[in-house]
Amino acid sequence: MDQRIYKPLEEFKKKYRPLHQKKTEQFFKDATTRSKVDIAANRKTVKAYHEAVAHWKKVRKTLFWWKFLRVILYILILGIPFVLWKINPKIKTLKAQVEAAEDRSENLEVKAREQVAPLLACFTEKDCLRLAEDTISLLKFFPTFTAQQELDMLQNYDFAPCMNWELSSLDTLSGRYNGNPFLFERRHIHTMGTETYHGYKTISWTEHYVDSEGRARTRRRTQTLHASVVKPKPYYSIGTALHYGAQGGDALSFSRDATNLDRKSERELKRYLKKGEKKLEKMNRKALETGDDFMALSNTEFGVLFDALDRDHEVQYRTLFTPLAQINMENLILSKEGYGDDFHFLKKRRMNTIVTQHSVGRELLLHPKEFDSFAYDEISKLFHQKHAEFFKSVYFDFAPLWAIPIYQERPTHSLNVPKGARQEWALKEYETLANVAGSYQFHHPNSKTPAMLKTAFVEHSSAGDHVTVTAYSYDTAPRVDIVPVFGGDGCMHNVSVPWEEYLPLEYRTNCLVTDENSPKEALSKWHGLCMIKEN
Repeated sequence: MDQRIYKPLEEFKKKYRPLHQKKTEQFFKDATTRSKVDIAANRKTVKAYHEAVAHWKKVRKTLFWWKFLRVILYILILGIPFVLWKINPKIKTLKAQVEAAEDRSENLEVKAREQVAPLLACFTEKDCLRLAEDTISLLKFFPTFTAQQELDMLQNYDFAPCMNWELSSLDTLSGRYNGNPFLFERRHIHTMGTETYHGYKTISWTEHYVDSEGRARTRRRTQTLHASVVKPKPYYSIGTALHYGAQGGDALSFSRDATNLDRKSERELKRYLKKGEKKLEKMNRKALETGDDFMALSNTEFGVLFDALDRDHEVQYRTLFTPLAQINMENLILSKEGYGDDFHFLKKRRMNTIVTQHSVGRELLLHPKEFDSFAYDEISKLFHQKHAEFFKSVYFDFAPLWAIPIYQERPTHSLNVPKGARQEWALKEYETLANVAGSYQFHHPNSKTPAMLKTAFVEHSSAGDHVTVTAYSYDTAPRVDIVPVFGGDGCMHNVSVPWEEYLPLEYRTNCLVTDENSPKEALSKWHGLCMIKEN
């Protein structure tokens, strides 16, 4: 039976979302059975807890008003005997009741947590992957991203692992879809932008003038002068990318950016399409005059919506974007069912990179802490909700790729079989381990900014892979620019503008990456691997 996804938006609504929901419900039910949690007892404890909390709030509120009354009576002075005789004993009793109610609620919460602890112990951060695999049979995830997998993507799918220090891997998740390799990468991103710095100087002068009666007068005037300078400044962010290797269109490259067209009104969309069609006509005429390869598709609506105008191989572009692929892509871009037009699509020959806005803050795995609670019913609600959100997010990361039928064909194996790599795991796995340890473990002592961590393989030994971690960061130094500003006194004045100069730093640390279970000296552990600092 063909398990490929030919209409990703429609199949998500009709098949995969309900199927994933069913799988999730069964998974939770099985975990409940294995844990032997007493649901009725937990519900009883949680109910008692909420009653205890409500009682605690009520008594605390009563105590507040009695204390308020005591303050009023103290102010009136004459009420002091009544305070000593009646109010103070009442407040003392209420304080004891508040403490007792608080202790009871805390004890009930502890008891409820003990009741559901066996259930929470059944969950792992990789349950979300298992459920996704059970839902989409052609989807397979791997425990780690090995050097052999990276070499396969590099040699056979034009993967270009970024050696630029401005991108550092925080986490990776690799796998295959019907034999086509993919890699999710959560990245720490460095960009150099600018910062505007401001400086001020107050000047004063004596001004001579003639008043309304014709007499000569003087007055003192003041003015605050302002100057600004724009200087370079580093900025840091986190993003997620999906790299997907496919043999279709092996000589074709293009890019398109998210435009959030699904948020436009019908009138705005018509105006956008009309403007885009004129642009395509203009590009067609220019291509005819210059002999360029560009030629607009007959489906101009798709051409405008997808907007991949920098494509460099028209024949292969048309091979990829069949009528079905065009319809699929239009539906994804305009639909409000998924996330609409929130995806950037970059194709470099056989490697495709998808960056979506909806996955910016998402972890690559779903940690059990996301549905931690002492109430069984709350755990159940959060478990189903978080897994549904995770599956939807991952599904619509893949959706622009699944919209193209040829991308789902199993790759032919006349490709180069990658020879054994000298190293055991991919460089991105090393970067992940370094980032899990924390940049402070590797940065230069003078660093004043976060560090971007990059790794390089040194050698393999019986102990594991020896690598070098290089931390790129900045020291800062105070600087002052003098900016001349024309004042109201008719003179030029020098205004001091203080600013920070960012001075690049590099610092290298030698480390060992191994699959040892729990060495005491490990800096970090992740994906079954650990990183150890070497002397």
